[in-house]
Amino acid sequence: MNPNDEENEVPPDYDAELREHVYDGIQEYDKKLPNWWLLTFYGAIVFSIGYWFYYHMTEIGATPEQKLAMVQARAASYAAAAAGDGYSAGNLLAMALDDTVLGRAKAAYGVNCAACHGADFEGGIGPNLKDGDWIHGGLPAQVLASVEVGIPAKGMPGWGNVLGLTASAEITALLLSLNPTVAPE
Repeated sequence: MNPNDEENEVPPDYDAELREHVYDGIQEYDKKLPNWWLLTFYGAIVFSIGYWFYYHMTEIGATPEQKLAMVQARAASYAAAAAGDGYSAGNLLAMALDDTVLGRAKAAYGVNCAACHGADFEGGIGPNLKDGDWIHGGLPAQVLASVEVGIPAKGMPGWGNVLGLTASAEITALLLSLNPTVAPE
């Protein structure tokens, strides 16, 4: 920029007042803060008061530490059930109601099972998994055995060695959640 070129300079704001103080020969305008900045600032204050009241005063909401403890306790109960007699029908049905288990199971299903059974469980190469019509038994233990051992005669591989018992049980819980008429053994 050429110093002699005054048409590119920003004109001063003559409507705003100048402050009386001068630092290093620089005088400042006394302008108000923008409304969006003030709204953000006051909104953060209101949010922090609400957060403090909700989590610390009334303890209505679970803190992150409490949520972690609940998830760890649930995982420990599933692991204890798996270490005992394996996954029981009641345990598999309880897992079918747990959203975190179903989330992991949907991810594992999408990677390993959807190619044959369809992304929406509607079937394809393999049978439909949400119609309630079970070819190899619809009890929780039978479904788990089908996932774990597979059906070699029909071309379904056993996923127990690939995924492990826990992931196989989670996929079984997902399949049981799609078929709410399944009763425990």
